[in-house]
Amino acid sequence: MPYIRLSIMKPRRGEEARVEELLRKLDQAVAASPGCQVTYLMRPHDESGEIARLAIYDSEEAAEHAANDTHIMALRSEIHLCVEPGHIERAFFTI
Repeated sequence: MPYIRLSIMKPRRGEEARVEELLRKLDQAVAASPGCQVTYLMRPHDESGEIARLAIYDSEEAAEHAANDTHIMALRSEIHLCVEPGHIERAFFTI
């Protein structure tokens, strides 16, 4: 049963390019993780400045394995320092 992780964040002013760079690195690392089916980086049509990352995994276990990788954890830590507080991190199961 596929497992989906969705992150929506807004870079701090002046950190837009850095956040995009870090998200691209994170996206590449996650995509190379066993059990990751596909990943996407996305922007909305509006001018909110938000950026989103979607990853689809074979299972929750595959997603957890990727999330606990030290390189991925380091990238996520860097991202958290460059984005506005209150970003969204959600996970979904297919039904």
